[in-house]
Amino acid sequence: MNLNKYSKLLSFFIILLGWIFIIPFTWLIPRNKNQIILFGNKNGSFLDNIKYFYLYLKEIKKDKNFFLVTSDKETYNLLKNKYKNILYYPSFIAYRKLLTCGTFVADNNTWMNNCRFQFLRGANIIQIWHGIGFKKIQRCNKKFIAETSSLYLRFYLNIVGKLPFYNALISTGTFFTERVFKPAFISDYFINTGYPRNDILVNPNKYEKAYINTDQKTINEVKEFKKKGAKCIVYAPTFRDTGGDAILDGIINLKNLNLFALENNFVFVFKFHPLPEYTSITEKFDRILWYENVKDIYPFLHMADAMISDYSSIYLDYLLLNRPIFLFLYDREKYETEDRELHPFYNDFILGDISKNQCELQTQISNTLNGNDNYSEIRKTIINKSHNFVDDNSSQRIYHFIKEKYL
Repeated sequence: MNLNKYSKLLSFFIILLGWIFIIPFTWLIPRNKNQIILFGNKNGSFLDNIKYFYLYLKEIKKDKNFFLVTSDKETYNLLKNKYKNILYYPSFIAYRKLLTCGTFVADNNTWMNNCRFQFLRGANIIQIWHGIGFKKIQRCNKKFIAETSSLYLRFYLNIVGKLPFYNALISTGTFFTERVFKPAFISDYFINTGYPRNDILVNPNKYEKAYINTDQKTINEVKEFKKKGAKCIVYAPTFRDTGGDAILDGIINLKNLNLFALENNFVFVFKFHPLPEYTSITEKFDRILWYENVKDIYPFLHMADAMISDYSSIYLDYLLLNRPIFLFLYDREKYETEDRELHPFYNDFILGDISKNQCELQTQISNTLNGNDNYSEIRKTIINKSHNFVDDNSSQRIYHFIKEKYL
């Protein structure tokens, strides 16, 4: 029996029960204005902005009145023996904390699932979106516009919490606030504080526990290569809605890339987006390493001498180091027509020549990393355009805003 066709109906039924049985409690139970709850991307995984905001509160601020909620068993088991304030959802204690918290902080658009939206009615919701970037998101996205085209659909999305009003939305700078976030979200405040995950990029030694949930094996291998003088290049593309990637599509020949790396004393680290699963990639090469795609890569990025990317927001994070970035846009036309819409200003953020095949990419890498990096000043211009701050105090600014407004 195929239950998939009933899943949406079942989900709506559960949410309806949430409105009947949970919402009344949110009117009766007072909220603790000094209590903060954090919930990360990918069902509450320990990575990205929420991870580093948590580490700030735990290690730097040493605030005790906050909790990290996760619905991911692996994350819960990883953290429960390291920290006392980790809650698994669903559980009675997680229900109680969600009902009473004054401020809820998320970095994703799935925080409202599984009746969390109902438990949080009346709390202040802070959104640290999981990346500034070039894709049209939320209210600017064609798919989203189609989903909200009728009164019935808007009613349904409001019931399930997919049209939230935020108390504050966090951005890295004025440009992306005005061009991306304000058209895409409804929020009382848009705050240009910077992203917590970039604190560790700018200052790799900021947090004692930063390497939790990282691919330690790959990191150690890169360290050994760098001791021998090798330069490290990270390939971090975004995912495609229609599937595929540069390897599966035959754009990158791994044997040739490995030979190129051996000839130039490079080591390539492939870090795919965490959304798809890449369990089929098992090939081993001397100079190509596979960073686990569901692990946090930010503590590792300062070790990379250069990055290859495409339409991913990670490019704008790595940019803070002002190191070479190669844009590998082998499928731009297909990506924009079949996968995601890009904002027209994407062209203003293109650094140097675009590579559309492996030969062009290798030529650019070889020329640049062998002493012909001509784009340092252009990178500085784009850094200033993308980020109001280039320091390791983003989490501190976010906390000060929350403290001033809500605690």
